[in-house]
Amino acid sequence: MTDETRHIIFKIAKKFLLLLLLLVVMDLVYRFTLYPRDLERNCTLTEYSQIPIRDTADIIYLGESSNHSYGPADTDRRSIATMIEDLMPGHKMGSISKGAVHAGVYYDILRNIPRDNSVKTVIVTVNMRSFSSEWIYSNMEPALQKEQIMMKKAPALYKRMLLAFKAYAHWSEAERSKLVRKGFRQQTFTLPHPFPYRNANEWDLATGSQYRLYNGIQASQDSIELACHYIKCFAYQLDDKNPRIKDFDKIVRLCQRRSWRLVFNILADNMDQLKTLAGPDLEYLMQKNAQYIIQRYEPQGVIVVNNQYSGRDEDFYEDFVTEHYSQRGRMAIAENIMKALEK
Repeated sequence: MTDETRHIIFKIAKKFLLLLLLLVVMDLVYRFTLYPRDLERNCTLTEYSQIPIRDTADIIYLGESSNHSYGPADTDRRSIATMIEDLMPGHKMGSISKGAVHAGVYYDILRNIPRDNSVKTVIVTVNMRSFSSEWIYSNMEPALQKEQIMMKKAPALYKRMLLAFKAYAHWSEAERSKLVRKGFRQQTFTLPHPFPYRNANEWDLATGSQYRLYNGIQASQDSIELACHYIKCFAYQLDDKNPRIKDFDKIVRLCQRRSWRLVFNILADNMDQLKTLAGPDLEYLMQKNAQYIIQRYEPQGVIVVNNQYSGRDEDFYEDFVTEHYSQRGRMAIAENIMKALEK
């Protein structure tokens, strides 16, 4: 190597180090000036990761609105997590719940729990609607992805750059609708008998174009629309390509590294109403998808509590496709989780 070549390499290395030093200084300046404000504006989830420390909890329950919602006639308004805690004296429950969150968000919350903690068991909600195209491309997703960016283990300035360049979902409503429909077409399924539809898009369009239910019985427009909602939420077949499955896989690996006992809580859905409006074919798909969760994760040491049938029609206080339960429905789920933990 000639002296001239060495000189050029030295000059390049010097400029690179100066640039690196400048970036470090800029990151420090940003971290102690504007970053706290940006964190407060764009990330409400960071606080959830501190709950296990603040409450010295040995059990953590992660859920969406199903955990804290209650019916207008409820005299018992405790959350599912609180019910579990009351059924298990001697344990301290840390409840982490926020509306519309999913497995990807749960992973980021768990990943940010400080190493020094008293957590022994993690209970993660498995909402079967969250695997559908309608939820994957939810209008809540852009806001959630912004929060997930701020929860990254990365330099503060880098995270701010990601926000500035909109490195997250930021589609228009028209674009979102196209993505949802495309997802419906791509999430194909098969049944053990001849069936005229291959995906939720075909099934939804056919059902919505008539005033009769799956069994030929004439129905109101409201009933038809509700049947279509059930189809759009649950007419899919789970496999390892689903982004939510990939998120649950990451949760499993994280809990294994942290030596946390992991419980997946498959939430109850209104199977009574679903069978009446959409029929046994959709019920079959839902059963198969719940079995997919069980068969995929139990061999990896995960306790899977299948609460799919734990709620009856009267336990759902909204006439829509939700996982919002009255007090009896919440207690049924809590009792099943308690029994699984005690085993």
